[in-house]
Amino acid sequence: MNIHGVPNQHGEVVVYWMTSARRSQWNHALEHAIDLAKQHAVPLVVIECLALQHRWANDRISTFVLQGMVDNRSAFSQSGVTYIPYVETKRKEASGLLKGWLEHARVCVIDDYPTYYPKHVLDTALTVIPCEIHVVDSNGFMAMRAQGRDFSTAYSLRRHLHKTIREHMHEFPKQRPLESAHDLPQMDPAAVKAIFAQTDTPMTPYEFLWRVSEGGDIGREALSTLRIDHEVRPVIGKKGGYVEGRRRWKEFFAERLQAYHEKRNEPQERGASGLSPWLHYGHISVHSILHDIFTHHRWDVSMVNPPNDGRRQGWWGLPEPVEAFLDQIITWRDIGFIHCAMIENHTDYDSLPEWAKTTLAEHEKDERPYLYTFEELESASTHDPLWNAAQNQLRQEGIIHNYLRMLWGKKILEWSPNPQTAMDWMIALNDRWALDGRDPNSYTGIGWVMGKFDRGWTERAVYGKVRCMTSASTARKFKTKGYVEKYTKSSEPTNVLGSGPSFYSAHQ
Repeated sequence: MNIHGVPNQHGEVVVYWMTSARRSQWNHALEHAIDLAKQHAVPLVVIECLALQHRWANDRISTFVLQGMVDNRSAFSQSGVTYIPYVETKRKEASGLLKGWLEHARVCVIDDYPTYYPKHVLDTALTVIPCEIHVVDSNGFMAMRAQGRDFSTAYSLRRHLHKTIREHMHEFPKQRPLESAHDLPQMDPAAVKAIFAQTDTPMTPYEFLWRVSEGGDIGREALSTLRIDHEVRPVIGKKGGYVEGRRRWKEFFAERLQAYHEKRNEPQERGASGLSPWLHYGHISVHSILHDIFTHHRWDVSMVNPPNDGRRQGWWGLPEPVEAFLDQIITWRDIGFIHCAMIENHTDYDSLPEWAKTTLAEHEKDERPYLYTFEELESASTHDPLWNAAQNQLRQEGIIHNYLRMLWGKKILEWSPNPQTAMDWMIALNDRWALDGRDPNSYTGIGWVMGKFDRGWTERAVYGKVRCMTSASTARKFKTKGYVEKYTKSSEPTNVLGSGPSFYSAHQ
């Protein structure tokens, strides 16, 4: 946690401006805000905002977030905390509301998130500072800024985790922090309305949240009032919020985790957890997942095995599929958050390791076997059926299968005019269409395609010493025919307004 400014002695409330840990359970920031409200003997107001003033605001993101707000409204309703879900109706409206609440706050708690819009909100708050601001990290197993360094490989982070795991086991938040909030003073509803009125900001009616969360024609009609990208539609069958995220985790834990190490890379199997959208929006917590695993296996740190040699598996003292899953949800997830927190320009080509930039520069003039425009890539109009299927899955479902996401990026590197453009295009495609886009792990995953967290391999045309992947080798390793048949253009409307170079250029 980082603290900025000093308390406003005239402030009548503690404010928790919820931007990324969008949940009522297992939430360090909420727990801390409740403690502060008790300490100062003032009400606690939690404001969860959906802003429009960002590049990729669209129906898909908005629906998922508002479905989470409906769950949160229910969770907070019986507590001593005032919960305010708020949807921006015009660009930059939210920044005025934030400033207004900060002026009334004794202390403000804000989520610490290292990328995209939540980072912008934090930066905005820190330029105003009319009160004390507490910045709290509720993201991963390891506090991203407390490690004091970036990690260039998963191997190095595993060694660090192995050595320091005891201290991280003491950093779990409370499961149900709202249980200790019932005796808090209550915020007068008239005072809430007055602050919204002072900032010329309309309060968001519950009926709007409900309509959007219902989806379908009702949801589309409600969202049509917002100036956002309506062509990126909500994903049918993927409902946002704690309730659905928790249900999916419990299903995976009970039915598929035991085969995770064998099936997670199989495109035609439901081997992966599929939890990344709910983790991205903070609807579920890594700590809740780890608590379930550790409790089920009666695990504690005394079961950790030496030596500390950076192995993926074999040191937790847990079954192989569980250790494989822990490596993904701790090592690979936390390396993304730590990297983005420590490296300010993590989305820039310049953030790549020197060896990768050098080898890609040496091969920048190599002849590309195929060269596509951004429009052709976005519309899945390449010669490669497997790549097209992955891009269509992204457009239709807001995700790409774990293994194929790596192939998807590698082929964009190969088919783009130069590596700098390839990286920009990957980020744009993923940020626009992915439910879990705009995430530290999205940016570090794209960075991995370009050589981050990896080593040099056999030198090849275009790739240089950056790891190469091909559709042919993927099809030899895994069954892909059913996947390709499932994700074809015929299953998706083709009138994607605003796609292609003109859309991309207009949003630079």
